[in-house]
Amino acid sequence: MTKVVSKRIRWRDALVAQVLSERQPPVVSSYWLALKVFQLTQLSHFDGRPLQMPERGPDQRMFTEARNALISRGVLHQSKGLHPSLYRTSNEPQDAAELMCAIDPFGYVAYLSAMAYHGLTNRLPKVLYFVSPNPHLWKDLAQERMRKDLGSLYGDFVFTRLPRLRHFNIEKIDGVVIEEIRTKERRGWRSANDGALRVTGIGNTFLDMLQRADICGGMRHVIDVFEEHARLHLSSIVTAVNTHGSVIDKMRAGYILETHCGIDSPEVDAWAALASRGGSRKLDPQGEYSSEFSSKWCISINV
Repeated sequence: MTKVVSKRIRWRDALVAQVLSERQPPVVSSYWLALKVFQLTQLSHFDGRPLQMPERGPDQRMFTEARNALISRGVLHQSKGLHPSLYRTSNEPQDAAELMCAIDPFGYVAYLSAMAYHGLTNRLPKVLYFVSPNPHLWKDLAQERMRKDLGSLYGDFVFTRLPRLRHFNIEKIDGVVIEEIRTKERRGWRSANDGALRVTGIGNTFLDMLQRADICGGMRHVIDVFEEHARLHLSSIVTAVNTHGSVIDKMRAGYILETHCGIDSPEVDAWAALASRGGSRKLDPQGEYSSEFSSKWCISINV
């Protein structure tokens, strides 16, 4: 019997076939492509056929050839206004929030944008508020992610000098202005839209209103939102404030829940024991100090 020898497949064709067979996010980075190229070089066969690989191994030249092959075959698209190290996987219109979540794997939608997502406000944000770890934390998370992606091959990948996972400063995408807030905190978020979107959970969204009313529609709007929705989400609010809130956050939450929402809760009332006179604690952190004062919650009622 004659032995059938499988025809070899060129690595570029294998790469295109692999990418097309997988579900991809709406935007991918040079690191994503470098990872695909590097992982392909660790194989001897693809889809049952021997791989025809360059003798030199993974390097910048191979990366460039891979990028050009995927662009020329319409798998990746370079977009005007997008960083040259970022590529779209579709020419179809995409939601700006999902695009940002694809670009920054550690960031999430928050503040007024999260309020709109949760149906807490009828105001349409003119900008997308997006929270991302500060540079030091982002770098640590990126290294952790690369080590997870590459396992024991992490050192070999770094040696190739192929593009690594990096942060991109995005000011506008598809006409939407991006307001990025860098933080050292690792606040909880929830996954939505089949994993394409990350957004603060309902409790943390209420907590964000207390801390940054200025980017949540203003304190008057925040109070309106509490009056309309807080009772329904009280358990989540209390959990978020207890877990991530400071003493002043508890004072603000307690005052609004009790005075404006008419909520009588032992958990909320317990926060009053933390109140202390003195200082310049204000209901609206960005507003001017007012002489009107809550003796129970020890805050200036400056709204």
